[in-house]
Amino acid sequence: MRPAPRTAWHARVRRLLLTILLCLAAAPAVAPAMAQDRTPKDRLQEILDRGRMIAGVKADYAPFGFRNSAGKLVGYDVDVARAFAEKIGVDLDLVPVTSATRLQMLQRGEIDVVIATLGDTRSRRNLVTMVEPQYYGDGANVLLRPDSGVAEWADLRGKTLCGVQGSLWNRLARERLLVNIVAYNTTREVKTALRDRQCVGWIFDEVNLLHEIAGGGWDGYRVALPTRFVGPWAVAIRKDEKNGRLDHLLGDTLAEWHRNGFLQEVEKRWDLPPSPYLRRARDTWQSVDASGEPVCRRGEDGQWPLACREVALVTGGEVGGVSGISLTLLEMTGLDISILYDPFDRNLFLVGILLTLALSVTTVVASVILGVLLGWLIHRQVPILSIGIRGVIAVFRMTPPLLQLYLVFFGLGGLILSLGLSLDAFAVCAIVLSLYAASGNAVAFWHAADVAAGRGRRLHLTPGDVRRTMHLCYAAVMGNSVNIVKATGMASTLALPELVHASTSIVAEKGNADVMMNVLLVCYFLLVWLTVKLFHRFERGAAHR
Repeated sequence: MRPAPRTAWHARVRRLLLTILLCLAAAPAVAPAMAQDRTPKDRLQEILDRGRMIAGVKADYAPFGFRNSAGKLVGYDVDVARAFAEKIGVDLDLVPVTSATRLQMLQRGEIDVVIATLGDTRSRRNLVTMVEPQYYGDGANVLLRPDSGVAEWADLRGKTLCGVQGSLWNRLARERLLVNIVAYNTTREVKTALRDRQCVGWIFDEVNLLHEIAGGGWDGYRVALPTRFVGPWAVAIRKDEKNGRLDHLLGDTLAEWHRNGFLQEVEKRWDLPPSPYLRRARDTWQSVDASGEPVCRRGEDGQWPLACREVALVTGGEVGGVSGISLTLLEMTGLDISILYDPFDRNLFLVGILLTLALSVTTVVASVILGVLLGWLIHRQVPILSIGIRGVIAVFRMTPPLLQLYLVFFGLGGLILSLGLSLDAFAVCAIVLSLYAASGNAVAFWHAADVAAGRGRRLHLTPGDVRRTMHLCYAAVMGNSVNIVKATGMASTLALPELVHASTSIVAEKGNADVMMNVLLVCYFLLVWLTVKLFHRFERGAAHR
């Protein structure tokens, strides 16, 4: 075949270049139209166009999501899903999910929403959008075997518990309770393993375990531990739907249901015990301002007020001030200083500080005054009385203060309770710790008074003699006072919400033991420093007189 003429070849090249240039020129005009055609519709529009909402619910978790005798999916979560579909104006399709598959199915677009006992956590918020406000709340407990030998949470340490794969409680139990977890795919497998003695108990949502007990077949088994890890359950949608139309519609509907009590009606329908979370949420969302408008209403940015949200789940970028800084620090470093961003933890800790200060001041002042009085009586060698005081002091000095607290509060307290009376925990702590420190102060003042008076002489209980004697035993009295300030932490044994009690309570819920123990250390360091500074100031003042 003969090659094409050179002029023909040039013509074809020119036509090709001209076509490319025309396409490039038209691209800016065509691109927006093409982009608009390819932009996916938001999920709410897809639901409306489809005419039905696809919700993922549990099928093995009575009474929230399970199959009835006819094989139909029913339960609390199913009723919530159906009410959402009615609100949108579409039919409802239910898809069974498990704790291990629910988020993956949502991310893959197989379902529109997850309403499946999903605990709201920071880690899960990195994967999906948690609709606010949340729709329920519950905590963890353990269904214990009759021979478990477990009386409190601390007894579980080192033991093996059964759990459901994907449950939030598994990780929390491992990290905070130091237990071994054997996770199974379904609740049916967990029940079988528990009965086969593969574990001492089943850790799960308390309300579900109570429902299991009520259903029978668990003779001797018990759910008797205090509720732990209480947290809210949320409706979840895809991550890219955050602040979208579906997010706002579901959130506004939940807010309305909290205000009108719909969720509590569903709760009663399924014979669930009253949820403290729902009760608290209803009070929050029903509150109104001076103009009669709901306090919890969306701002111009579409967000709910911070006071109406679960603060522990808010991101640093959503709030300002110290709360925003501490939340950002948590997100970036994992350093959870919850007393800076969580109002509940902060109030608990502030009450602990105030109670510790009150106990410290009371015990230090009372122990010094009693120490001076008892030491002077011994120094005066009052017949019989002096010997008796020395005996009592010896008993208080030789008996550990913790044992004294137990003997008085639980021993003497039991006797007093049988008479129809009761002991105040703060008063017991203040008296016991004051007497313990006063016994040491009395011995120090007694010996110092003997030195100050000289051989064969006796001091009088005058301001001058007391100042001179206190100057001699100043170091011993200050040391006793510092020790008794540190000993105020023993008040936690009587359930007084002082610093140690407040810190351990926060750790139990947040798991931030390293942070709170360091905060506790700093607080006690400051208390001791303040005590020493006050004693030094007293000494300088006495020296100038």
